[in-house]
Amino acid sequence: MGQHESCAIPTMLVRELLTDESAESLGLSLIGGESGLDNVINRARIQKPGLALAGFLEYIHAGRVQVLGKSEMTFLGERTPAERGRIISQLCRHGVSCFVLTTNLEPPEELCEQSEHHQVPVLGTELSSSEAIDRLTRYLEDRLAPRSVTHGVLLDVYGLGVLLLGDSGMGKSECALDLVVRGHRLVSDDVVEMRRRGGMIVGTGPELTRYHMELRGVGIINVKDLFGVASVRHSKYVEYVIRLDPWQPGKRYDRLGLDEQGYDVLGIELPYVEMPVGPGRNLSVLIEVAARNHLLKLKGYHPARQLARKLGEQLQPGRFEDAPEVEPEEEEVRANTRSPERDEED
Repeated sequence: MGQHESCAIPTMLVRELLTDESAESLGLSLIGGESGLDNVINRARIQKPGLALAGFLEYIHAGRVQVLGKSEMTFLGERTPAERGRIISQLCRHGVSCFVLTTNLEPPEELCEQSEHHQVPVLGTELSSSEAIDRLTRYLEDRLAPRSVTHGVLLDVYGLGVLLLGDSGMGKSECALDLVVRGHRLVSDDVVEMRRRGGMIVGTGPELTRYHMELRGVGIINVKDLFGVASVRHSKYVEYVIRLDPWQPGKRYDRLGLDEQGYDVLGIELPYVEMPVGPGRNLSVLIEVAARNHLLKLKGYHPARQLARKLGEQLQPGRFEDAPEVEPEEEEVRANTRSPERDEED
């Protein structure tokens, strides 16, 4: 089953390392190359030039942040000014997004000159190289994670992240409201923003409409204000996808639960079911049961397969082949014969 979201390749500008609130823990400041602050970063992996300073430039990739620590600065400090300028110029021409100097190192004059000439910003931090690389990697992995936006509702049902999909007017919001009243938690209504983090999908809502819900005939409500902070969540892993499908006579729906389907979100296959919507069907209860059933499956108990196995054991060939055959006359004699013990009981 494919996905129906809008998806874009994430990128960011170098200047966001200085202005983004989420990047404050990096403690970065601008040293030089201000004209290159609009350079694009499109890779979360951090590089240290290493052998590139000695001329081996094959593995220097464009769009990455280059970290310069004590070892790199010591190597450059042992070169002549002309050689330092040549080395730094070669690095800049390979599409480096920016340089980050760690432990408040003083940049050589040639680095400032070449960064201005090639429009490659030089940033500084008081963090050690290992700490700076760790924090930068975690920040960029989150900031540059593959993202998508889909029309649906994301809820926390019994701790399981349930994404409700369906056409407009199918009753997704009303169903979500009923689940909130029953003690479950809303993450986002109508628009769900998702990003891939490792092998998991994290869902949240747009900042502007977070915790709001549209109910036809009622209007816009704020779930957090109405039901309290325990009724909402900022984000949740997306672990189960349910599509609300209008009941169509003649359409074949899964009645046993043996044929499991998947729904692709950013390259990750998530468990998926289609739930027919018709008059008299209590969707909130059905979604609760579906969530409970999926949690049981995660623990290794699959009721449909369990029943199929038991049925197979009952119907397996040869089950009654070893039973002795009884002749009709012998069977009649046995029926008319009464044991002394049976007579005494009577």
